[in-house]
Amino acid sequence: MLTYRPYDAVRPYAATLEHLQRRADGGTGHPSNLAMACKRCNNTRGERDWLSYASWRRKEF
Repeated sequence: MLTYRPYDAVRPYAATLEHLQRRADGGTGHPSNLAMACKRCNNTRGERDWLSYASWRRKEF
């Protein structure tokens, strides 16, 4: 569950930890499953896998 905090709106590019394999899909908190991502990217990824999302963001397809 995402919680709105007043400072979130002014810091959309703040660094966050992203789970490469989503926790909802069985991913863990192990360091090999974590990557740095800006808050905006982390929140907009949705249900896409990380590789598809990265390609979509780079407009590769």
